Amino acid sequence: MSLLYYFVFAFGVLLLLFTASAWFKTHKKVNARETGFTEKLNKTMKKVNDTVQLWIYYFTSGDKNNLVRNIIIHFLIFIGLYYLNANYIRFPNQAFMIAEVIGFIFVIWKLGQRRNRKLFNEKFPEVIQVLNSATSSGVSLLQALERCGKDITGPIGEEFTIIYKRLARGEDVMAVFQDSYSRYPYKEFYFFISIIRTNLSRGGQMREVISRLGRAIADSNKMEQKKKAMTSEARMSAAIVACFPVGFFLFMKVTTPENFDFVVNDPAGRIILYYVVGSELLGMFIIWWLMRKST
Repeated sequence: MSLLYYFVFAFGVLLLLFTASAWFKTHKKVNARETGFTEKLNKTMKKVNDTVQLWIYYFTSGDKNNLVRNIIIHFLIFIGLYYLNANYIRFPNQAFMIAEVIGFIFVIWKLGQRRNRKLFNEKFPEVIQVLNSATSSGVSLLQALERCGKDITGPIGEEFTIIYKRLARGEDVMAVFQDSYSRYPYKEFYFFISIIRTNLSRGGQMREVISRLGRAIADSNKMEQKKKAMTSEARMSAAIVACFPVGFFLFMKVTTPENFDFVVNDPAGRIILYYVVGSELLGMFIIWWLMRKST
């Protein structure tokens, strides 16, 4: 019963944050008179709301039909972690719940960012090619954006379909591309948006500029692949070393159950367990920071 209580409480907190951000957004539209403090508060709440919306976008992989499925998957993972904690690690329930919620939010955010970036890197060169061929054939920019939405599959194609429909309805160009950039906050997309906005407002040699952007993106992707190849050995070594404590823990369970029982059940032994887990996480963070800094 306590397990269900903590789970409902965790999702209740997330729902409260989302409802509060939506309320502040509606309040901003209704209240026409704003003081300097209110403007800053509304900007902050808008940023929070955008972050929450982006997290939900990551959690559902851009498809709201995945929401129920992903919630069920997370619930099953939560049950497994709770069982593991109750029988082996034995953190206090309150500390476990806080750590689980924070870890859940952080993991979804990082995995969503990685998946979004990978998808963008795979599909965005196709966008450049479609735009090049469309502008070379003499069609308008709006028609070229529509063709991107039709010819490119996946979330990137859906994103360009949304951009085309909103621009065709006459919505503000800045607002349309700002919403799109919030979901794909990458420098390549920023340069692309700047080119599109400039062309829509002032005109210009669209094909030539897009071609240059395509070459710059190709060179950047080659450099990223070279960096990954240079650091692949270090990343693999770090992953192997990180698996050693887990493997030793399972090996101790089989070969020396009395030592395993001491580490898991005895208060003095759990201090050793917490030290190993903490030092492992700290070491992985240091390795990640060094590799991120070097690349």
